[in-house]
Amino acid sequence: MGRPEDKYVKIPALVHASRIGYTYVSIHGKTPSVDYDGDTNIFYDSFRAALSRINGRDVDKEKTRYLVAQLRLKLGGDDLGRALFTCLQTGLEGYRLLDFDDPRNNTFEVVTELPCENGEDSFRPDITFLVNGMPLCFMEVKRQNNKDGIQAERDRMFRRFKNPVYRRFVNITQVMAFSNNQEYDDEDRHQLQGSFYASSAYGRLSFSHFREEDEAGMLSLVADRDEAAERSICKDNNLAAYYGSAEYESSALPDTPANRIITSLFSPERLLFILRYGICYVEKVDDDGIPHLQKHVMRYPQLFATMAVRRALDEGRRKGVIWHTQGSGKTALSFFLTRYLRDYYQERNQIARFFFIVDRLDLADQAALEFRSRGAVVNVVNSREEFGNALKGSGDDTDVVTDDRTPVITVVNIQKFDEGSKATSFDYDLNVQRVYFIDEAHRDYKNGGAFLTNLVTSDRDSVKLALTGTPLVDGRKGNATKQVFGDYIHKYFYNQSIADGYTLKLLREDVRTEFKLKMQQVMKELREIKKLVKLDEMFTHESYVHPLADYIVEDYLQSQIALNDETIGAMVVAYSAPQARAIYDYLAGLDPDIATELIVDEDDQKRVASRLILHDEGTKEYRREICDSFKKDDSPINILVVYNMLLTGFDAHRLKKLYLCRPIKAHNLLQALTRVNRPYKDMAFGYVVDFADITEEYDKTNRAYLAELTEELGDATSEYSSLFEDPKVVEADLARIKDILFEYTTDNVVEFQNEIGQIDDKAKLYELRNALARYKDLRNVAKMHGYEWLYDRFDVGKAQELLREVSNRIQMINNKEALALKDMSTGAVNVLLSQIEFNFRRISTDELAIADEFQDKLRRTYGSFAGNIDNDDPEYVNLLDELRRKFEKLDIEEMTSADMMASMDELDDLRRRMEELNRRGAQLAKKYGGDVKFARAHKRAMRTPPPLTTSSTVLFSILGRVKDAADQTVLGNHNLLGNRSYFEQSVRRMLVQSCKTEGIKFTAPQVRGIADFIAGEYIDEGGKAA
Repeated sequence: MGRPEDKYVKIPALVHASRIGYTYVSIHGKTPSVDYDGDTNIFYDSFRAALSRINGRDVDKEKTRYLVAQLRLKLGGDDLGRALFTCLQTGLEGYRLLDFDDPRNNTFEVVTELPCENGEDSFRPDITFLVNGMPLCFMEVKRQNNKDGIQAERDRMFRRFKNPVYRRFVNITQVMAFSNNQEYDDEDRHQLQGSFYASSAYGRLSFSHFREEDEAGMLSLVADRDEAAERSICKDNNLAAYYGSAEYESSALPDTPANRIITSLFSPERLLFILRYGICYVEKVDDDGIPHLQKHVMRYPQLFATMAVRRALDEGRRKGVIWHTQGSGKTALSFFLTRYLRDYYQERNQIARFFFIVDRLDLADQAALEFRSRGAVVNVVNSREEFGNALKGSGDDTDVVTDDRTPVITVVNIQKFDEGSKATSFDYDLNVQRVYFIDEAHRDYKNGGAFLTNLVTSDRDSVKLALTGTPLVDGRKGNATKQVFGDYIHKYFYNQSIADGYTLKLLREDVRTEFKLKMQQVMKELREIKKLVKLDEMFTHESYVHPLADYIVEDYLQSQIALNDETIGAMVVAYSAPQARAIYDYLAGLDPDIATELIVDEDDQKRVASRLILHDEGTKEYRREICDSFKKDDSPINILVVYNMLLTGFDAHRLKKLYLCRPIKAHNLLQALTRVNRPYKDMAFGYVVDFADITEEYDKTNRAYLAELTEELGDATSEYSSLFEDPKVVEADLARIKDILFEYTTDNVVEFQNEIGQIDDKAKLYELRNALARYKDLRNVAKMHGYEWLYDRFDVGKAQELLREVSNRIQMINNKEALALKDMSTGAVNVLLSQIEFNFRRISTDELAIADEFQDKLRRTYGSFAGNIDNDDPEYVNLLDELRRKFEKLDIEEMTSADMMASMDELDDLRRRMEELNRRGAQLAKKYGGDVKFARAHKRAMRTPPPLTTSSTVLFSILGRVKDAADQTVLGNHNLLGNRSYFEQSVRRMLVQSCKTEGIKFTAPQVRGIADFIAGEYIDEGGKAA
């Protein structure tokens, strides 16, 4: 019986690929070093034919082998495939490897279970997409509702890709997709279900959603059904009985989640576009001077924004706005656009010049760093004179590019431009097309303003693309973003970004009532006793600042505990610059070294370091060093105190608490709020502690943006929601949590352990775990919503401990289920492998290598059992019993190095014996074209006394004829499988006829036993998954 993911996802996906331009290729009979290069999985014949066609000259076999050998050398480095990527763009020794201009000139093929092998190590991607014989992409598929969802596959791929033995396979892979054929759950930030894609990496993979914006266009690419091709794919995968079933027909639809992402990512034209323009390498140097390389693939909003820019230019538009929410990668989008637009204008015999406009020095430095890290050649200009000289350039210097054809980008900081500047004049050149990216276009650019006038009149044929996450929508002063820069070209709003996991929702935390009352009394005393009337004076007085700072520090430290993370950072947005200094001075005064020692209680001491960021405080270099330090996860700086600076363009993922002490209006408010919405570890929210009561201003601003969206999108606006978590949802969740926790003793961990230890229903435990996790996220708003029962009785530290206990109970049940299962080839091994997370308590530092080796051997041993094809084989059953007894004896946490060494020898012995059994099984299955049904039938027939024959060769001849006949019968009439007795009779007749042909005598019990087993295998294969 085929795996559920094979039947319900993989086979339909292969069929779907054949409908969008791919040719299915069987790997049965294909031999490494003969048909394909085993070190790179490049298929010789396809590679040779494509290169001959693309380059217009014959490439003989010897030259083909030579070129593949050169690629093999390039793929051996630790460069994430950068050398290969350069070859894909520019060619190899005068040969183009891809034809980007004419997709039809390339060869697109799809294979399944192509082994990526290096010595004893191997893995087999479910689906591999070959372009001109090169395995540039692959896809892993899982059944719906599989354990741990997509994360399980991501974790396995992470372990494989960090292993150097797979280096060449990692380096040749450009794009990967993962799907369990379910729709996205936008409320789940763990990416357990859906279809995702990623570029290759040596470390943790970064998954991205893909939401198609041209659904009609994608559906139009899907060709009509080809029955012969589909039957052939099913038969080649030994699932002939599956074709035509109701499950098959449902799974083969082009609009299933798995099939949709195949079309969106891998349809030939789309894939070539991504390979040409949508992949880049990002290299940054750490404080120790060590470079770190990453490979990035376009996020889907960047892809569709690029296509939208192309449509706008084709329509003759010269300007427009790209409205992409904060954190969605607007600088990266600009980089990708320079690549595309360079070729766009080159096709029109024009040379493109690119200018990235910012209005602050820190933004200019940040943009220049981001562009250079992607390999771009960057010029930075900081004055009107330098800008004028840059405008006068002919464009010839754009030929200075990197290997992956990145154009020159001029970053322009207009902060110090002379307000009275005049338009720059230069020799008008029809062959130069200037493209301006105006970053942070929500700034106060005005029609008629000095800079904008200079920009417009300098070259009226220039293209101006304004980038903003918060456009100005109030047009009363003539400076609304659309009024200045034109209509929207593309939009990606914050609720989409939250659903895609690029940003977090915010939780607004009101200050506690007792603190409000205390500060009201302070204000009263300042007015009546100190005779202060100006707010500025009151807000900077020590009687106001000291309790405010104390509240902030106490709340910050409690948040570290609640979020179980001491690396989170905070930002205080002060009422004024003088108040910012006063807050900072108070914090610094607690410790001369600005590392404040605070006593939360007599048993708990915490150090809190703070820094002040004001425009007139310290040098620019000093402020830059502070900002760079704060962005690091291990930064010694806990709290930044600011007034106006860092409220836009400052991205620090660890910044999770914003203390808002002054009112901010309109788009500036959204910019400030979204400083804390970047994803960080497993955080669910960014937190805004609201001293300034921003509710009314936020609601007003949000309504303005929704009105703007309504004008753009009409009824689709209903899909958009608030940046903040809905208070009604929060309150409903708190009520639900209270009900779930009611039956447990939550104030006594030992009693709680006993209570959950009696629960075997994992669904109930999952519900409890989710409730505890949600409470941890909402801990600060519980009291605000009136849930004192939760707030008072159930502290966050205990919630974290109870959460661990529930997770441990679930893990224990999973382990028991796994060990009880006989089928080590499916869920059991996955459970066991996923649970091998050891805490060696008694080992010393010099024994860590032994511990690592032990874990690796245990994984490999379980993996060998997962490769078994016959669970009824007595040899396998005996080995499984040995493994189970061994696993049950291991007290891993108490093992010494001697214990581990002894266990490793036993595990090696088990693994060798199991691998030998697997080898014989694989060889037998190979005889039957990879059909494990008949390998199992062959083994069963040989071991069931009395056997039909003692000769494996004769038995193969008999069963081989039965297989051919049964496959043809099932393919011709799938409904036969619905009538078990009739199908069993049919297979009996086939076996009798085959025995007669072979001249073998038989008895009725022999025929019945073998034939009915074979019939059952077909019926299981065609039926529903267990």
